[in-house]
Amino acid sequence: MTRFAAWSPLGLALCLWGCPASHAGSSAAGSGGSGHAAGSGSAQGSGTGTAGSSGSAGATNGSGGTTGDHGAATGLAIGPQPAVIAALLGRAQAQAFTATATYADGATAPVAASWTFDRADLATVDGAGLLTTSSTQGGEGTLRATFQGLTATAPVSIQLQVTRNDGLLSGADQARFDTPDAQPSGTLLYPYDRTVFPQGLLAPELMWSGGAAGDGYRITLAERDLTATLFVRADPPSRAPIPQDVWDALTETNPGGAVSVDVARLSGGQAHTAMHQTWTIAPGSLRGAITYWSVGQGQLMKISPGHRTPAALFDPGAAADLGTPAPAGYDQTMPPWSTGTNGNRCVACHTVSKDGSTAVSIFERKDAAPSPWGTLDLTTDGGPAVVQMSSYDTNALFVGLSPDGRYAVPNDTAFTLKLFDAHSGALIASALDGLTDKAADPAFSPSGELLAFAGHVTGSYPVEYTQSDLSVMDFDPDTGVFANRRTVVPGDGGAVAFPSFTPDSASVIYQYGDYSRAKYGTTSVGHDDLYLADLTGAQAPVLLANASGAGLDPRDQHLSYQPTVNPISVGGYTWVVFVSPRDYGNALLSTADPTYENRKQLWVAAVDAHPQPGQDPSHPAFWLPGQDLSTINMSGYWSLEACHAQGTRCDQGYECCSGFCQVTGGAGASGTCVAGPTGGCSQEGEACTTTADCCGGQDQCIGGFCSVVFQ
Repeated sequence: MTRFAAWSPLGLALCLWGCPASHAGSSAAGSGGSGHAAGSGSAQGSGTGTAGSSGSAGATNGSGGTTGDHGAATGLAIGPQPAVIAALLGRAQAQAFTATATYADGATAPVAASWTFDRADLATVDGAGLLTTSSTQGGEGTLRATFQGLTATAPVSIQLQVTRNDGLLSGADQARFDTPDAQPSGTLLYPYDRTVFPQGLLAPELMWSGGAAGDGYRITLAERDLTATLFVRADPPSRAPIPQDVWDALTETNPGGAVSVDVARLSGGQAHTAMHQTWTIAPGSLRGAITYWSVGQGQLMKISPGHRTPAALFDPGAAADLGTPAPAGYDQTMPPWSTGTNGNRCVACHTVSKDGSTAVSIFERKDAAPSPWGTLDLTTDGGPAVVQMSSYDTNALFVGLSPDGRYAVPNDTAFTLKLFDAHSGALIASALDGLTDKAADPAFSPSGELLAFAGHVTGSYPVEYTQSDLSVMDFDPDTGVFANRRTVVPGDGGAVAFPSFTPDSASVIYQYGDYSRAKYGTTSVGHDDLYLADLTGAQAPVLLANASGAGLDPRDQHLSYQPTVNPISVGGYTWVVFVSPRDYGNALLSTADPTYENRKQLWVAAVDAHPQPGQDPSHPAFWLPGQDLSTINMSGYWSLEACHAQGTRCDQGYECCSGFCQVTGGAGASGTCVAGPTGGCSQEGEACTTTADCCGGQDQCIGGFCSVVFQ
């Protein structure tokens, strides 16, 4: 996995910690030559190899001098050791290393070795042994020196230090945090304790209760190779954003490791006991995009994790225009369409194919009459284009889309499912035509070989029902044939809704509760949680309690709806985006029922890629950064970006149509899409057929791409 340089603020000092070796000069006369032995160092480090032979005039020391008749070099060491470099964020630090050879008679001398460092994202080393840090992250790497067949290695630890005093606290006030009393500083509201964050996100905003006007705070973020100390002031409602450059350094420094979070309050000259949490940073960035419905705008929006603002997926056209292609059966209603933002056609329920090539959406008829569905080609040079529109009187509501965008399965208001060619709109006869029970919420697997849906539905409308089960059918993408329907999870009096497959197509994450809709009627609320079902039946369905809000205020629990899963496993986790009206710290804070007082927002949770039997594999969710808090956001669908051709820029293999991205260079380097693996095996994020295709002992082939697995 390639790591990338973060922000580089100027004006920061930097220091070096280390234990330089003492060098005691020694010499020995050579009986056959006039050379002398250079000073020997006490640096630690070891090396073995085949010793070179000494010449009759004495062995050369590799730098132009001779060592006399000391025999062949028998050992090699790197100094200084231990190598611990302590640096402040934003400025590179250079540290000189030497290689010292030991000869047959015990004499030592510095030599001109060849140097390499195995973490180009952390530092680079030149031919003289001068190691220069990247200035953007800390971490551990191995320095290697070679000389005359001998090799020496030495661990190098880069410890990043960050101190900011944006709150302008005096030195005396800063010191008071070291002697707190027993009174709690407050209660952290967001993020949640034990959250798993990926790399590449916008920095979260810390929010807490219990503060007073004028209070000062010390925020400490600490992991193995980075410590950040931030002094801030925050009047109620108390919030403090983590600076983006600090967040980038934190997440890039020790991915996979734990982060200790402490927020201590200073009020009236007295410091109080810090609020504490622990987070985990997953070793991977959430690539791809999430397309969602902005209800107030009547528009489909698209946001990529790490981007600050969403963008419209496409221009839906004016509500007063029928548009191209025109739907058959138009009844001359004027205007033809319900109105969204700026007089545009209102587009709502939608799906995006796994590969990012195709989207389908419901185009809402005027006055919310039964509506047609249209297909968008997301790969056209001029931007997304509508290429197919069903009949104007089609009563579609949701549409399942195959991973390559070839097939569509609309779910109409009569609870029936049909198979269509997504791009031509042609109906394809299939076993779905023979279903006699009510069905809703169809979804294809990432493999394209399964279709899941809510079956045996009891209800009057496909988004409003009280009972259903989880049904699955096999599907052959080559022939378009469905077969072998089975009930994977019985509803047992509750409603299974919105199934979404995990990247390996072996499990389904779904919503389950007493009603399929979050809010209905005047004061009615559906109480739902997220579940994980193993399709083999080897394990019983598991409540994803942590993701669903276990431990939150009771008013924020059982309010998790419409999950969809990232089609790529990243950093050892499956990632699911879902809808919830739960409180978002103190930025969206309800006084009673959040479903009616707050707005729906998109949340993301990590789920262990390899769950342990009987254990909740989920982790507390985080709010998806970049959303507009003033709008209702729902129906998030996760997909990859449309793939890039060979020779174009890439960061990960799954961005390329070939599945392979070659990245060369150090921190901040980008890659190029290539035809196949360049090292004989697939790197993390590159295409694979089996786990044997993947490099490294921690990678497995999941959903067609190599992914790290460490649980």
